[in-house]
Amino acid sequence: MGLRILMLTDYFPPHLGGGVEQVTHHLCQGLVGRGNVVTALTLNTQRVPLHEEDGNLTIRRVPGMDLTSLVGVQFAVSLRLMPSLISVMQNFKPQVVHAHNLFFRTTEAAALVRLVSRVPLVTTLHLGSVQGGHRALRALIRGYEATMGRFIVGRSSHLIAVSQDAANHARGFGGDRTGITVIPNGVNTCTFSPKQVRCKKSTTVLFVGRLVPNKGPQILLRAVPFVLSRHPKAKFLLVGDGPMRLKLEREARDLGIEGKVEFLGTRKDVPDLMREADVFVRPSFLEGMPLTVLEAMASGLPVIATPSGGTPELLIEGVHGWLFPVGDYRALADSLDRVLSNPDMGRKMGERGRLMVEESYPWSRMVKDTEAVYKAVILK
Repeated sequence: MGLRILMLTDYFPPHLGGGVEQVTHHLCQGLVGRGNVVTALTLNTQRVPLHEEDGNLTIRRVPGMDLTSLVGVQFAVSLRLMPSLISVMQNFKPQVVHAHNLFFRTTEAAALVRLVSRVPLVTTLHLGSVQGGHRALRALIRGYEATMGRFIVGRSSHLIAVSQDAANHARGFGGDRTGITVIPNGVNTCTFSPKQVRCKKSTTVLFVGRLVPNKGPQILLRAVPFVLSRHPKAKFLLVGDGPMRLKLEREARDLGIEGKVEFLGTRKDVPDLMREADVFVRPSFLEGMPLTVLEAMASGLPVIATPSGGTPELLIEGVHGWLFPVGDYRALADSLDRVLSNPDMGRKMGERGRLMVEESYPWSRMVKDTEAVYKAVILK
């Protein structure tokens, strides 16, 4: 007989903004496929139905705002979520609650409800250590982890970390006492697959992610003029949206590269865009286990990324792509030059990345391992 699982996440499709909602959605589907009954409680940040049912998956949405850029300043909203969470728990009677992302309001609410509930709480940590970036952001994150983060970890029955880096980082605010299991994100290798033949006159550099400082799109823009000086036919596609978009578009005009850089906004055809690209760039300051890197590797692309979070656990330098220091746009430009100057090397890197992802990061493994954690905490 399957389990009754309550899944908590601030964001859930059709909201498209980051990897957490995609991971949570695929996890829900996979758990239902294994015979479990799942209710997902999320925020209604868009005008979509408050209640949806699809077989053994129920989605319940409560009104909320998109506060993605305001890390750790949403405690009042979390308090307002508690009645909705308690109501769903009373009606659904879950055997386990699974919250995603230490910084989400739904996670804060779940930890608060645990003060009066005996239902086990599993919390997934989707972010690791911060490398570089603004001092204010680093201070805000560390302050949050030392206070509310430590409280959430203390109220959790068990932690799941998406990378070894995230697990090591959590030990700094009580993770060892709670217990941590590392379960990396998976990827759908059918949806994300390589294009068999690439015949193009230009080369395409692809970025997919939210347009916020910690994802590093500004670093990519600063690298573009140096790359174009060596590869004038290259073009750069930025997929995603966020508060930096207008600023980045102005910067592209100021740099004189607006004709070579396209801001595509949020797209549903990311698998197709990856199949048409030649190299993928992830210049982040803060990561857990970047889903887009897995997707790019599944698509047969060489990857150029910073060593933030769990990225070095995925990407072996010189085998699947190249790593460059956080914030170093000249090093990023040099790495892009290395790949674009040697297409055969890039193709072989992409092939090796595809094989590695197929063998080590299928969705099915992530779902099975997560279900095993649920069963262990229920039996405690």
